[in-house]
Amino acid sequence: MQMDTITVKVPATSANCGPGFDSLGLALELYNTFTFTPDKTASANTYTFSGFDADTLAKEDQTYNLVGQAMQAVFQKASSKPIYGNVHSETVIPPSRGLGSSSTAIVAGLLLANRLLAKPLTTHELLVLANDIEGHPDNVAPALLGNLVCAVNDPKELLYTTVALPEELLFAVVVPEVSVSTEYARSVLPKTIAHKEAVANVSHATLFVTALLQHKLDYLRIALEDYLHVPYRKTLIPHCEDVFEVARKAGAYGATISGSGSTLIAYCPRSTAQTVATRMGDVFNNNNIPCRTYVLKADTVGARYV
Repeated sequence: MQMDTITVKVPATSANCGPGFDSLGLALELYNTFTFTPDKTASANTYTFSGFDADTLAKEDQTYNLVGQAMQAVFQKASSKPIYGNVHSETVIPPSRGLGSSSTAIVAGLLLANRLLAKPLTTHELLVLANDIEGHPDNVAPALLGNLVCAVNDPKELLYTTVALPEELLFAVVVPEVSVSTEYARSVLPKTIAHKEAVANVSHATLFVTALLQHKLDYLRIALEDYLHVPYRKTLIPHCEDVFEVARKAGAYGATISGSGSTLIAYCPRSTAQTVATRMGDVFNNNNIPCRTYVLKADTVGARYV
């Protein structure tokens, strides 16, 4: 026996935002959509896929499917009997490229299961569960909440604030066909950095947030500079520095690595965003590396039912 289908869409995210390593993330208007059709006779979920890498995803061991894991986490937290059925994932966000595709699956699973509860969990409870699964709140928090999220994974509790991004700010995004695993991207980071560089990162992250709040977007040319991860990770992405340079020359305030890469993102005024995206893509195309480019707005809502 089937019950009503539930559908959610979850935005892409760009974590770190330059100097905000593991603490800042923003949501973008590019969405994965997930549909759950409950079946009271089912004793486990089935999974179907469309969009990016659908054939590859279908061949994976679905025991580890993140949507299913997140749904089980909600049922367990709520002490509710699990409900099973079919999960369909429509992937528009390029996977494993630093745009939070895996976080969309986690957040989707939480919302799908939460809709089935007699007493739904709060948004805060859902975010804590998402963080427990993901391990870092800078992707799952903006996917759930939208906007820019500042999150601190304190041992005692998860703290977060949201900041509305200026409407005049757009994002030029280039996604090269280069895979950078999060694990490997973390392995190249140093164990320690110089005190001077740590101070610079604190000042840049603070300037980043306050520049957005006060619409002093020209300050992003300095605020986006990072010493914690970008200098080490850009060696994993071919022509990364060239892309940053052409983005700035084409009118971007600044550019950085999205998440752990390989996606590169430039913060732009509306007037130059399309040109910036094209020029960023040209660097990869001219070096025979296929890529996709996007001009995106910030998502202000986060995950939602549709």
